Amino acid sequence: MQGRPPTPTALKVVGGNPGHRPLNKQEPDPMKLKDLTPPAWLPEDAQAVWSELAPVYERAGLLTEVDVEQFAQLCYAAWQFRVTADKVAKHPVNVSSTTGNEFMNPLASYQSMMASMANKLAVQFGGTPAARSRIAIQPQGDLFGGDPLGQFLRSAPKSA
Repeated sequence: MQGRPPTPTALKVVGGNPGHRPLNKQEPDPMKLKDLTPPAWLPEDAQAVWSELAPVYERAGLLTEVDVEQFAQLCYAAWQFRVTADKVAKHPVNVSSTTGNEFMNPLASYQSMMASMANKLAVQFGGTPAARSRIAIQPQGDLFGGDPLGQFLRSAPKSA
């Protein structure tokens, strides 16, 4: 699949559907994740990252039952990034071979790869400032019908 990934219908509804394209009425609506227990296959240190991040994402309503695998991958990548960042800080970024040639420490390359993976997964969950800036949330008055004037003005026909 080429191009930008499609915007989930929920984000179109919250953001006001600026493109005015028809909304997908058959998009699955997964249940919010209630059990925040990390998957058993996740290493213990990555489970600690899960325990740190899952409550935050759950409170924001960003974790559903179908997201467990991808969220576990995010936690694993974040854990691996932290581990390699610690090791790279203790060892030089450039290392010498037996012949005296310098090259980049493979750990620094792995650290960069894990940072990229964690960032890509975090974007999918709205976990970066840029990802959150694309989400527009209506004021509470609009959500609960507490702004009759605003509703009237929005329902008025647009003049050309």
